[in-house]
Amino acid sequence: MTFRLSISAIGAAMALASCATIETPRTSAGDYLTGRLAAGLNDVDAAARRYGAAVALNPDDIDIVRSAFLFHVAAGDVEGSAPYARKLVAQDEDRGLAALTLTLIDLKHGELDSARDQARGEFSEPLAQSIAFIAGAWIESEIAGPAAGLSAFDLGEEVFTGFNPTFKAMLFERKGDFDAASAAHQISVASFGGPIGRAAYGAFLERHGETGAARDYYAQLKKEGGASRRLANAGLGRLEKGRASKAYENVSARQGVAMALYLFAGNLIQQSAEEMQRAADAGFRVSERPFNLPLALSELAVYLDPDLAEARRLIGSIQNIYGNFDAAREAFAAISPASPEFEQAQIEIANSLAAEKRDEEAIKTLKSAIKRDPRAEDARLTLAGYYAAANRFEEAVKEASRAIDRLEVPPPADAWRHYITRADALISLDRFADAERDLKKAVEIAPEEPIALNYLGYSWAERGVNLEEAFALIEKAVALRPQSGAIVDSLGWAHFQRGDYDEALIHLEQAAALEPADPTVTEHLGDVYWRVGRETEARFQWERALELEPGERARAGLEKKLKSGLDPIEKK
Repeated sequence: MTFRLSISAIGAAMALASCATIETPRTSAGDYLTGRLAAGLNDVDAAARRYGAAVALNPDDIDIVRSAFLFHVAAGDVEGSAPYARKLVAQDEDRGLAALTLTLIDLKHGELDSARDQARGEFSEPLAQSIAFIAGAWIESEIAGPAAGLSAFDLGEEVFTGFNPTFKAMLFERKGDFDAASAAHQISVASFGGPIGRAAYGAFLERHGETGAARDYYAQLKKEGGASRRLANAGLGRLEKGRASKAYENVSARQGVAMALYLFAGNLIQQSAEEMQRAADAGFRVSERPFNLPLALSELAVYLDPDLAEARRLIGSIQNIYGNFDAAREAFAAISPASPEFEQAQIEIANSLAAEKRDEEAIKTLKSAIKRDPRAEDARLTLAGYYAAANRFEEAVKEASRAIDRLEVPPPADAWRHYITRADALISLDRFADAERDLKKAVEIAPEEPIALNYLGYSWAERGVNLEEAFALIEKAVALRPQSGAIVDSLGWAHFQRGDYDEALIHLEQAAALEPADPTVTEHLGDVYWRVGRETEARFQWERALELEPGERARAGLEKKLKSGLDPIEKK
C-alpha cells in the first residue's frame, strides 16, 4: 500500500507528459510532422506554431488547416485562429467549432447582429449547435432586453438545455421577476449549474434580503469542501458585514456565453472521467485522454470574459496535466485573490513547481497563500505533504495540526484528510501510537472512505497487529474501490504478513498490474516472489522498484534485499 492523498479539487493525481522542443528543416512535411509530434506531446503552443507554418507552405491541405485552427484556439490565440476558421467554413469543411469561433469573435468585437445571425445558423456538431443556441439567446437579451432573451431560451430544440435554468435565472432577475429567478436558481443548483450556478444562487439570496436562506444555503455548501467551502465562507463573511454580492446581477452577453463555454468544458471532462472510471471498474486498462476540446472551449471562455476565474483554473489544470507548466502558471496567476478559485490555483502552481523539482519555490508559494488567508486549509495540508516528501516530518506534523485545530465541531465529512496527513508524518517519526489515534479518527469521521479504511488496516497489517480487524478494513476498502492498485496491494500485504504467501501472490500480482509504476507495490511483489522460491523474479522486481525512485528509507531496504535477499523466517 502506498499512501496518496490528492488535495486538488479535481481529485486525481497529475499525469505528467514530457515536452520537447524540436528543430527541423522548414518544409511543409517537416512542419506538419513536427506539429503532429508536438500535439502528441500535448505541447499546444508548439503545435499551433508548427501547424500554422505548415499551412503557409501548403494552404490547400484542409487537414493541416483544421489542426492549425484547433491548436491556435487551444493555445489561447483565438484571433489568430480566425483565418483558418474562415477557410474551413468557406469550404464547408467545418460548420462546428470553426463556425462557432467566428460567431464568438464577432460577439467579442461588439458585432451583435452578425453574431446573432451566425448563431441562428445550422451547425454540423451537436456541441457547437448547443453552444450557439445559448449564445444566440444571450445576444438577443443584449439587443432586445431580458424578456426577448428568455423567449429565445424557450425555443431550444434538439440542443442541450441543461444549463438554461442557470442563465434564465439571471435574466429573470434583470427583468424584475424575482420569484421566477429564485425558482430557476433552485433548479440550476439541483441540476447542471455547477460552480457558476452555486455562486449565482448565493449572490441572488444575499441581494434580495434572504439572509436566513442564504446562511442555510452556505452552511450546506461548506460541507462540500474545496471551492464550495471557500465560496460559502466568503458569502458568510459578506452577510456578517451586511455587504451583499453583486455578482451575476447584470450579466452581459459576452459573460453569459463565456459561462456556457466553461460549463460545457467542465461537463466534457466529467463525462470523460466517468467513462474512464466505468472502463476501469470493468477491468479494462485505460489511458489518459487528451483534453484539447475542453481546453479550446475554456480558452474561448476567457477570450470573451478574461475575469472568469473558473475557466482560467480549468485551463491551468489541463496545462498542468499536459506538463506545460509555464502555461499553467500563467493561467493560475491571473486568478484574483478574491476568487474562491484562488487557493486551489496556488496549490496547483505549487504542484507545477514541484513537478519541475523546484520544491522550495513550491513551499514558498503555499506559505504565501496561507499567510494571505489563514483559513486556507487545503494549502496547509498540501504544504504538510511537501514537508513530508522532503523528510521534514516535524514541520509536516505542525502544519497538519494547525489545519486540524481549525476544524469545526463536529468536523466536516472530508476532515479525514487532515488526520491521514498528520498520521503519515507521525509514522515516519516512529510515533505510531499517535498516528494510530489519527487513523482511527479518520475512519470514525469517514467510515466509507476507502483511503482511510485502507490506511488503518495496512498500518496494522504492516506491524502484524490486529490482523483480523485489519483484514476487515482492507477488504471493505477493496470492495469500495476494487481497481485501486494501492488498496489491492494492502490486501496482498496483509496476507503476506500472516504467512499466506500463495494467497498474497494473487493479490500482489493484481496490484502490480494496476499500479506498474509504484515502487512500493513493485517491492512487495518482489518480496512475495522471494518467499515462494522465485528468487530471480524477486530480484528483478526489487531492481525495478529502485528505478521507480522510492524514498530514502525504502531505497536502503531495497539495496539490502538485492544484496542478501529477505531474512529467513523465524521458526516459532
